[in-house]
Amino acid sequence: MTEQVRRAARLVEIERRLRQSPAGLTVRDLARQLDCSPRTIQRDLIVLESELGVPLLEAPGRRWQLLPGSTPIGSVRFNLQEARAVFLATRLLLRHADERDPDAISALEKLAAALPPPLAAQVRSAATQLKERPARRPQTEVLRTLTDAWASSQTVTLRYRSQAARAIRRTELDPYLLEPSTTGAAVYVIGYSHEHGQVRTFKLDRIQAVEPTGRTFVAADLHALEELMRRSWGVVFGEDQYDVVVDFTPAVADRVAETRWHPSQRLARTPAGGLRLELRLPSLLEFVPWVRSWGAEARVVAPPELREDVARTLRAAADQYATA
Repeated sequence: MTEQVRRAARLVEIERRLRQSPAGLTVRDLARQLDCSPRTIQRDLIVLESELGVPLLEAPGRRWQLLPGSTPIGSVRFNLQEARAVFLATRLLLRHADERDPDAISALEKLAAALPPPLAAQVRSAATQLKERPARRPQTEVLRTLTDAWASSQTVTLRYRSQAARAIRRTELDPYLLEPSTTGAAVYVIGYSHEHGQVRTFKLDRIQAVEPTGRTFVAADLHALEELMRRSWGVVFGEDQYDVVVDFTPAVADRVAETRWHPSQRLARTPAGGLRLELRLPSLLEFVPWVRSWGAEARVVAPPELREDVARTLRAAADQYATA
């Protein structure tokens, strides 16, 4: 390995380590971690700042930091199979995005520049199609502000349209997670709501404004939150437990069996050649539209409240097609 190659690798590694150390690192810290002299690190820091444009800040205690909020995320390299996985993710983005997202467009264009030509052409096509979606600048700014707060663990003040109260409400929120809906058509922010005194889920389309408070928070146990979400059907979670049983007709049995719908699911063939799906959910809210989407091919067996709800709404739908 030539000295030029070693130095290039060291420059990349210095930037990566500074990125992972928000409190900063001293020259001696970096020299020890990279097994080289402090003088070498000092020269490398000068090159990073003056020649490569990496925004550095010398904080108290002679600790070097990346200037907060001013540096891009580090470079990523994909092999072909990883590129294929990212490409499929871009197809999902395009399928479900109902508005123009300038940050997604920019990300797709950068991704295309790093992919093999056949994949690059399709990713650029996805970016072009995304540009044709209607723009909603206020929602873009809401998402950007929430992203900044999420990345920096900063409490924000939300003004949002409450579906239950039918009014504009206000709360301070510690944003823990940004999460798409199961259909991909909506984005939610999940975090601790100071008004409610508990972790709540807010749909971005209902948020009117977001303002940083300047205060930081320490996130609760995200593993516990992620486990709650893993057990949910989508982004709505709770402490209730519903044992759900749905029977599917032979016409769709194979199609249902092809997918793992939920971690708790159990599948069993019925004597008539259909399929029984059993699972446990903390909320039925997001499950109801899914089971209704199967129409006459699905029959809810349990719980009784779910069976009655689906039966009532399907009867009401059928009544709209009844002849006078």
